Amino acid sequence: MPKKSRQEILSDYIEKVDKCENWRDQESFEQTWRRLIDLYRGKHWPSTTSSKQDLIAVNLAFSTVNVIAPSVAVNYPKIVVQATDPADSARAAVVEGVANYMWRHHDFRTPFRSAVKDFLVIGHGWLKVGWKFVEQEQGISDEQREEMIGSAMLEADTFAMQNPEMAADLPTDNDIIASIPESAMTIVEDQPFVERVSPFDVFVDPAATCMADAKWIAQRIVRPVEEAQKDKRYKPSVRKRLSSSVMDTEYPEYHDGKGEFVGDQVVIWEFYDILENTVGIYADGAEEFLVDPVPMPYAYGQPFVMIRNYDVPDHFYPIGDLESIESLQLELDKTRSQLMNDRKRYARKYLYHERSFGPEGREALESDEDGRLVPVVDENKPLQEVVVPMPQIPLSPEIYNYSTIIEEDINTVSGISEYARGAMPEIRRTATEASIIADAQNARAADKLAIVEIAISDVA
Repeated sequence: MPKKSRQEILSDYIEKVDKCENWRDQESFEQTWRRLIDLYRGKHWPSTTSSKQDLIAVNLAFSTVNVIAPSVAVNYPKIVVQATDPADSARAAVVEGVANYMWRHHDFRTPFRSAVKDFLVIGHGWLKVGWKFVEQEQGISDEQREEMIGSAMLEADTFAMQNPEMAADLPTDNDIIASIPESAMTIVEDQPFVERVSPFDVFVDPAATCMADAKWIAQRIVRPVEEAQKDKRYKPSVRKRLSSSVMDTEYPEYHDGKGEFVGDQVVIWEFYDILENTVGIYADGAEEFLVDPVPMPYAYGQPFVMIRNYDVPDHFYPIGDLESIESLQLELDKTRSQLMNDRKRYARKYLYHERSFGPEGREALESDEDGRLVPVVDENKPLQEVVVPMPQIPLSPEIYNYSTIIEEDINTVSGISEYARGAMPEIRRTATEASIIADAQNARAADKLAIVEIAISDVA
């Protein structure tokens, strides 16, 4: 089979990513994720809803996530490294100490906790693990340059004294001065990194059912055009021709607070071919690679760690803790809002004969002061016929019970009890019953904690 050209490989990468985008759009994955994020942040009502009514959001989705998160998001784990060969025991102890130190020193806790929040809200979270090496050109001061020149001249003189036959071939003082640079490359960063990647920016082989059988994985990176054009890691001939490739209607997660982009943006793709064990970088609209496919820079292959919540058989994307209670949450909001608006309409009204009261009497009748005397002008009618309360239909008690039923359903589906939410249940339970409820909830939390611990070990 003939080897593919770089142009053919680039076309293949673009085609695979496009198919993945179409698949995610057809299955409405991204729309679902945005709905669940809005559910967590309390944005339950659409902006088109009439503002004439009171809209209430009893955000049990927020409560559910924040009850589970503290029990599974480990701040500073104790990473244990065991040697497979007894001869490497000392080396394993050093690696263990370094891994635990780096987790604290470089604050890997922050991106990891953000990925755990994605794991609970959306159903999965992504972490990117690798090594960051950054060099920066810095000017050399006059004192340092003079010191370097003096050291070079002294070394040349010493060599000339030891090798007089080669004195004619040695550089002159002017040559030495010209050879000393005015700037030098300084290492700014040389350390491992762990960063949280948005689930919207990671694209995986649609045929995969888990990370083990994925053939490729790609990351979308949106960068300012000017910044990408200055990135020296990319080919100069390609990066200088980069232009804005993001439309205003695309990628709402990259808009500012007003729904607009800040400056021109370009979409750059890092494509990791797992089968070929290579990585290539290209930009939307470009006809060449920014970085040609090269062997994976990491011994462990592609750098992504996926934290998966509730797996669905034969589906790649798992579901989170909010997806199963979404309809119940929205129904609870509607029920509470209806109660509030019905309670506003449930105001006492009175029927009265207008001619039976003068201005002073009507003013006293409408007053909210207690014990106010109301003068009646018409003395020919009995007082019980002058003013009578207007009959009203009271609210059915079942409406209030319906709200309680929905809350109980949410607790049943989510596995979060009233005790965990910090509320006292209306039904008194024995110590044995409370213990059974706590054990069932702890079992779910322990299962999630095991998933998180596995992800921590993968990152370490």
